[in-house]
Amino acid sequence: MPGGKSEFEATVTPVVARVHTDEGIVGVGETYLDDPSGHKAMTAAKGMEALGHELEGQDPREVQARWHEMYVHVKREGSFRAMSAVDEALWDIKGKAAGLPVYELLGGKVGQTKAYATFPLSKPAEQLIEDAEWLAEKGFPTMKIVAGHGVENDREKISTVAANIPEELGLAIDSNTTYGVKDAMKVGRTASEYDLEWFEEPISHTNVQGQAQLNRDLEVPVSAYQNHLAHYPAVDLLEANALEIYQPALDFVGGITAAHRVATMIEPYDKQLVPHAFGPAINYSASLHVAAASPVCDLIEFGVYSDKVDDPGEYIASPYVANQKDIYVQDGGVIEPPEAPGLGLELDEDLIEEYRLN
Repeated sequence: MPGGKSEFEATVTPVVARVHTDEGIVGVGETYLDDPSGHKAMTAAKGMEALGHELEGQDPREVQARWHEMYVHVKREGSFRAMSAVDEALWDIKGKAAGLPVYELLGGKVGQTKAYATFPLSKPAEQLIEDAEWLAEKGFPTMKIVAGHGVENDREKISTVAANIPEELGLAIDSNTTYGVKDAMKVGRTASEYDLEWFEEPISHTNVQGQAQLNRDLEVPVSAYQNHLAHYPAVDLLEANALEIYQPALDFVGGITAAHRVATMIEPYDKQLVPHAFGPAINYSASLHVAAASPVCDLIEFGVYSDKVDDPGEYIASPYVANQKDIYVQDGGVIEPPEAPGLGLELDEDLIEEYRLN
């Protein structure tokens, strides 16, 4: 990803799983880690290999059965990142075998999905305001910026940015579990005052009652779920009314299967699904397919990693995906999953070999 003093520096290492079948169909899936050394990525890759041995001889089209078989291993001694990538690859196989994009296998498109812009560049408020004009012109409905840098700092940034960006552009903040309940409440009151779209991960994801308190006492919607594993924790969160917006990260939660189940579980509670989709393209495509097929999802994350590109709707994070241009935010903010069978992506084998660590 682009880096530099004025841009977002990321040390993301994608881990790509390829699942081969005796009929010649190959499915791809992906997870990723903030891992400059590559050591954690190698561990995830080993986990994929171990799960692969458990799947040998099984029918990859029976994705639900394979998910539960993997879950038994992973909950005891394995890696949810590995499982997530393999699950995505199984759905890719199933789609390719059927000649259909994955969203069709999940029930078909439901409405229209728009992309909101995660803008993680470390900039002062004045420069964020300037870039907000650029993002609004593209048609992004919302801009999300980083918070969690101290109560007064966050309050000042929220008030300055929210009051000076285009009226049609919403603002959201993400504090990445930085705060305790008391300080999150202070920041959340300012976020409520300026009618922010949501306050993401204000406190630890393990503090269900604290999230419920914030969600009850603040006007700004509370969002989270990117640090949760599988769909089972959604039960406790729903019972406590802890979140308004659920943001499963497909690379970690358990892939397409788990994220789609989260969407199903939250629907009768009138909650919203907004997949956490920061990072590389294979996992992003999987997230798009889940978003397109869910009646509780009309918004998905889109990382704008550089302010040097002419078009912020271009996907630039995965040069090893030959057709990453098929992931694109249209003018007006609409984004569609690739239409080719499966996840709809093709790998650039030369670049795969150039980047390979193992």
